[in-house]
Amino acid sequence: MFQEALAADLHRATQVARMRKEAEKDLPTLTKAELAELLFEQVGLNKREAKDMVETFFDEIRNALERGEAVKLSGFGNFQLRDKPQRPGRNPKTGEEIPITARRVVTFHASQKLKGMVEETSPPSNSLARAA
Repeated sequence: MFQEALAADLHRATQVARMRKEAEKDLPTLTKAELAELLFEQVGLNKREAKDMVETFFDEIRNALERGEAVKLSGFGNFQLRDKPQRPGRNPKTGEEIPITARRVVTFHASQKLKGMVEETSPPSNSLARAA
């Protein structure tokens, strides 16, 4: 009984992951190279300066997080560190209990301003939201 329920949960999770992956294919992605190109076009930096500025921006965020600091970008959101304790997990194929090691993860919380702007421009709900 337990293994049947576990298999059903795994099947549902696999279906949702597959649907998300398909949905992501259709979404445009903004890259660091595109950010640098926008700085070049809209601010007037030369291409090398624009690329360096984008790299420096992300390096500083990364460095602050590595030092254990939170990063707060007004009007955008906060990057924070969270320590997750060790917890029990299961091998989905065998059901064998295996420990999931403690780790530190980065979380991002969007500001109310960003959430509001995204909500205003988001399309009506899609099948992905219903599947999750």
